[in-house]
Amino acid sequence: MFLQTVMLLLQEEGIDSCAQECWSAYPLTIAKFLNGRPDHVLFAGMAIGYADREMPVNRLVADRAPLEEFARFRGI
Repeated sequence: MFLQTVMLLLQEEGIDSCAQECWSAYPLTIAKFLNGRPDHVLFAGMAIGYADREMPVNRLVADRAPLEEFARFRGI
């Protein structure tokens, strides 16, 4: 939720971001690189900057299921 909130605030300012939870899979590598303490684990990171809209990877639009397919709202 924290990362999502930061990402939404960045988007509001016109800044792009990419959450990176994969760091949790490499705790020893990350700890060594960051000179971290052995009792700490970096769980997630975030890339922050401006997307290059000309790069094909930044034009990808993923298909999404319609809201009605995965959610039901009752009492609204």
